[in-house]
Amino acid sequence: MDKNNNQDRKDVFFAGIDVGSTTTKMVLLDFEKKIRVSSIIPTGPIIKKTVDKIINICFEKNLNKIDDIKYCVATGYGREMVDLADEQITEITCHAKGVNVIFPQAKMIIDVGGQDSKVISVDGNGSVLSFVMNDKCAAGTGRFLEVIARSLELSIDEMAILSRQSKKKVEVS
Repeated sequence: MDKNNNQDRKDVFFAGIDVGSTTTKMVLLDFEKKIRVSSIIPTGPIIKKTVDKIINICFEKNLNKIDDIKYCVATGYGREMVDLADEQITEITCHAKGVNVIFPQAKMIIDVGGQDSKVISVDGNGSVLSFVMNDKCAAGTGRFLEVIARSLELSIDEMAILSRQSKKKVEVS
């Protein structure tokens, strides 16, 4: 591929796949690091089937071939099940790198996941300075919030909007 020829680059993708305990996420970035397609689906009981499903969804949306992926990184608790991955990176490192690209002035990341919660301190270069993780008691707060949202017939995004309008603080744990 000629690095100076944008025509050769238009169908080159970099993929990120996050196999979490409750959802699996995938994003395809083009050569200019712009998001071309992304998808989030529930993580099923058979991780490889979930990974295959999300890959198919992303390629149906973008109408490209899997061979167009030049590099793939997998993260999350099921990252070892992603055969397409060229590299496996911890969620904590992925959070730091991703936030640095999207919101470089951030100094802290809070991740409330399906099985644990993390608070990550980062520098301005996408490196992790320190982190703490809770996988006890209310660590599955993300799943808890999904169940509450569903019972209220709201999406997580709708519930987030409503929570910001709240006048009263409520302790979850």
